[in-house]
Amino acid sequence: MNIETTRLLLRPIAAADFEAHARIVGDPEVMHYIIDEPMTRVQAWWNIARYAGHWQIRGYGMYVAIEKSSGEIIGHMGFLNPEGGRGFELGWILARSAWRKGFASEGTRALVDHAFGPLGQTHIVCVINAENAPSIAVAERLGARIEREETEAGKRLLIYGIIR
Repeated sequence: MNIETTRLLLRPIAAADFEAHARIVGDPEVMHYIIDEPMTRVQAWWNIARYAGHWQIRGYGMYVAIEKSSGEIIGHMGFLNPEGGRGFELGWILARSAWRKGFASEGTRALVDHAFGPLGQTHIVCVINAENAPSIAVAERLGARIEREETEAGKRLLIYGIIR
């Protein structure tokens, strides 16, 4: 199921999106708050395979974010809910060229509406590195509030929650 906003088309991630995905997750600045290093092409391949598989198993997952005006893939955003995870999680990553333009807020707002509407969710979590002020601001604009803190791989994570 595709989701459209004023400036974005969100569609399920697919194998054809690999090159754009590898470029985005291979950028050290993009990945700074997510993992310690940018992803290699092999890691990016396994990552996109994980996202595609999530769609098969759960019926929802990560979307590629396409800027309508240019047709360019500018990132990915969507849902993960793996076994042993923290629950129904909303996440997002944007290419540097898409930073500070409101795309994260615009896309995630549509995704929250989708989660609480057609997907029937009542609680969404956002897992954010405590040093990632821009993502914290996005989560707070969505109405998320800190539910707890965790430490993972030596990094302080804030677990934000959004309740329908």
